[in-house]
Amino acid sequence: MDTLIKDERVITAEQLQGQPHATVLSFSEVMPFLASPDSGKPLRMREDQSGLTDGDHDYPIVDGIPALYPANISKAFLGGGLELEYYDDSKLQYFLLSQIKQRGEINAGSTSVPYQKHLFRMKEFLKDCCGTVLDVGCDNVDISASLLNEKCRYIGLDPFSSSKSNFRLIGVGEFLPVRDESIDNVIFNTSLDHILDYHTAIDEAFRVLKPGGRILISTFAWRYNATILSDSVHFHHFREFEILGALSKYNVTELKRYESPKGDKHRYGIYVGAIKAGRIEHDI
Repeated sequence: MDTLIKDERVITAEQLQGQPHATVLSFSEVMPFLASPDSGKPLRMREDQSGLTDGDHDYPIVDGIPALYPANISKAFLGGGLELEYYDDSKLQYFLLSQIKQRGEINAGSTSVPYQKHLFRMKEFLKDCCGTVLDVGCDNVDISASLLNEKCRYIGLDPFSSSKSNFRLIGVGEFLPVRDESIDNVIFNTSLDHILDYHTAIDEAFRVLKPGGRILISTFAWRYNATILSDSVHFHHFREFEILGALSKYNVTELKRYESPKGDKHRYGIYVGAIKAGRIEHDI
C-alpha cells in the first residue's frame, strides 16, 4: 500500500456554504429524472396532486418531499417504522434490519475537527465534478451540495426527510428512484457502510449513470480490528479490496488514501473514483 496522505487542513460547514457551489434542483426540475423504485417506469404527478405514480404504484408526497421507498414498505416506514417481528417477505426482512441500524447516531458533529478534515478532503476530491450529481445518503443537503462546484446540478437522496435543509428525495440506495442512464455522477459520501447490500447499491448507481459517468465513494478502510460486533450503526467495516471488488463493472481512475481524520491507526480514509465505460454528454 502507498504511504497514507497526512493532511490536517479543515474547512467548516459555514465556510463551505459561503463559497460558490452546486445548484440544488427543485421538485419540478428533478421530476424528469424520476422513476418508480418498483417498476422502473417514469413517474408523474397524480391528478389529485397527493403523490407520484407510475400507473401501478403510488408514492406519497410528505411535506413537499416525494417518498420513493418501494411501495410495499412505504406505508410502514412513513407510519413510524416496521413492527419488530418475522416477515415472510424478503424486502420487509431487509428493511427491518436497515431500520434497526438507522436508529443510532450516524455522523460526527459538524463542529468536530475530524468532520471538518473530511469536508476539506471531500471538497478536493470532488473539485472536477460537473453535470448532474445524485448524492446517495446526502444527510444535510445544504452542506453536501456545498462540497461541489457551481458547474454541478445537485439531487440529494436520503432515507429520511428533513425540514432543516433544501429539497431532497426520500429513498434508498438499493432501489434508486431514478431513470436509467440519466445522471452524470453518483456519490456515496460516507454512506456506503450504512447500506447492507452495498453491491446492489453500486449496481444501481451503474444503472442510473450515463455512459462515461462517475461513481465517487468516500469511506473508511480497515486494516485490523474490523469487527462490527461493537458497532450499533454501520453494517460494514470495509477492507479496501471489498470496495474495489464491488467496482468490477467500472474503471477505477482515482484512489486516495488518507490517515484517519480521528488519528486512529486501525483504519484510514479512502476516496475512490470510477467510470462507467462509454462517452458522456454532461447535462450542465
